[in-house]
Amino acid sequence: MKHFVITAVGEDRPGIVAGLTEVLYKKGFNIEDSAMTRLNNEFAVMLIVATEEENITEQELKESFRNVAQEKNLFINVRQIPEDVFNQEHKSGQIYSLVVYGADKPGIVYSVAKLLADRGINITDLRTEKTPEIYVLIAQLEFPEGLSEEDIQPEIERLKGELNIDINLEKVETVEM
Repeated sequence: MKHFVITAVGEDRPGIVAGLTEVLYKKGFNIEDSAMTRLNNEFAVMLIVATEEENITEQELKESFRNVAQEKNLFINVRQIPEDVFNQEHKSGQIYSLVVYGADKPGIVYSVAKLLADRGINITDLRTEKTPEIYVLIAQLEFPEGLSEEDIQPEIERLKGELNIDINLEKVETVEM
């Protein structure tokens, strides 16, 4: 089994998802994970796909998107994921939800991301939105084993004061089946 990550970005318009997924379907690929969203007037696609075809290369797969890339004016990138990387066991820690809001200013995302990275906290999902009134950052985080909300609360309070923003951090309770 071979796995690839495919990214595509272009001006938002109908048919982008249909065009990309048609190519994958006709080539016998399975979409294993995806994120697709409109950012302002751009549409961004990230896909993890798999195939049984052992001889296909990154370049061949990228070339198969040539027509849809031209038709929809998309920038498409393809990268093979080495199987040892794909099959690595992922240890996840406690999941937290982070919401930041305040007046828009440069450095909010960097400052929050730096604080988290310095403590070994993994950002698994992050979205931002700016309205005329407010800037909002919403993230899902994985805390490493042994680190708790209380451990980083003083740093969060410092950042809130420095940037004049509100930050809410909440543990996500999971249900085991």
